[in-house]
Amino acid sequence: MDTLDESVGVVMETLYEENMLENSIVVFCSDNGGTPFGPHSTRSYNWPLRGAKFGLWEGSTRVPAFLWSPLLAKKRRVYKQLMHITDWLPTLYSAAGGNATKLKGSLDGIDMWRHLSFDLPSPRTEMLYNIDPIDKMAGLRQGNDKLVLGTYENGEFDGRYMTTGNPRPHNDLDELTANSTVAQVLRHFYGVDDLQFPPDWREHAIVECGRQGDEGSNFVSGQSPYLFDLAKDPCELYNLASSNPKVKQAFRDESFRARHHLFLVY
Repeated sequence: MDTLDESVGVVMETLYEENMLENSIVVFCSDNGGTPFGPHSTRSYNWPLRGAKFGLWEGSTRVPAFLWSPLLAKKRRVYKQLMHITDWLPTLYSAAGGNATKLKGSLDGIDMWRHLSFDLPSPRTEMLYNIDPIDKMAGLRQGNDKLVLGTYENGEFDGRYMTTGNPRPHNDLDELTANSTVAQVLRHFYGVDDLQFPPDWREHAIVECGRQGDEGSNFVSGQSPYLFDLAKDPCELYNLASSNPKVKQAFRDESFRARHHLFLVY
């Protein structure tokens, strides 16, 4: 993380020195969840979310992202709306002044710039996680409902893996932030002596599971299909497939399944 901070600082400093910062958009994000163990392990954890890289769980696919730009209409906030990595292309194209509807070809992405800038609800209501006809698994989200069919490597990465080691201290975060290269650049850019942030803005980015651990969870690895209400259960503790047949049946509708090629796996 320290190296990432330094590299972002160098970029911001250069943009400022070249008088380009006022017309810049800075974005960094991850492509997938971390891998706590196994042959591709990076000893990275996705707690409290379920799963690891290669899977379809929220810990496998849901990642944080950061966006800074003076072009944003509303600043300094946490945006919790649904967005897919394919949305970055039309979004950044639109932010740069292009008309995303004029992009050639059939795009999976949606132009999110206006919604990100003005803190509006996301226009994205559906997301395909993956369709894997070889491993016989697929994941799809409509609204807050998420359907998962099958699992990866016989459920080896189906668990929720708590971050190891001692708790990370937070007492020096504000000081480290204030002394960073980025903070120094932004103080010059905004013409202020001190950068002001909402006092509880980090808390807004915390994922709350509703309860600690897996107590009360009815999740059983290898017993597909799974159906989750991500608004109430972002950590995928409660499989609603057996108790909510109406939603499950909607996912199994022939026209719906044909549109998403789910017949390949289920």
